[in-house]
Amino acid sequence: LEYGPVIDAICDEIKAACKGWGTDKKLIKAIASCDAETRTKVSNRYKEMHGKELKDLIRKETHGDFGRALQLLAVPPDVAEAAIVRMATKGLGTSEKLLYPIICGRTNAEIEILKKAYF
Repeated sequence: LEYGPVIDAICDEIKAACKGWGTDKKLIKAIASCDAETRTKVSNRYKEMHGKELKDLIRKETHGDFGRALQLLAVPPDVAEAAIVRMATKGLGTSEKLLYPIICGRTNAEIEILKKAYF
């Protein structure tokens, strides 16, 4: 699969962002400005280019809610939504505030995609 020079450049920008100080701002610039399709391509290509999962790199380089948010941006949308459902249903009780935006208003086909990512 050919990703093209733009995707490769973003992957290199992410790798460079994780060296030295100021990782958070550089990662935001590299990842958050991309649409979901581009982020999915970057995630796949990053592993090919650098031998590491992008989400694992982000987990190592960031912390707290900010780190979790960037980790969710580093995976395909269905995988991110499945992770949010897991977080919302983990432990005692559920967090409906997290579940409603993901589940409500979805078509049966979209729910099936979410179920595949979840299980």
